[in-house]
Amino acid sequence: MPEEKYVKLKHVTELIELINKRDSFYDWSDEHEKYHNKVKNTIEWLERNAKVISQ
Repeated sequence: MPEEKYVKLKHVTELIELINKRDSFYDWSDEHEKYHNKVKNTIEWLERNAKVISQ
């Protein structure tokens, strides 16, 4: 079974704000692409830095 991990709520909130910002632009625009890359990078960062839940 894979280890359970957690991230801080403030980081999830920041990700949601980036997603909302990205989705406010047309998907063909440069701004959408910029925020799409930020969302992708943030998700990768969260996955790398998630802490293992110790039991």
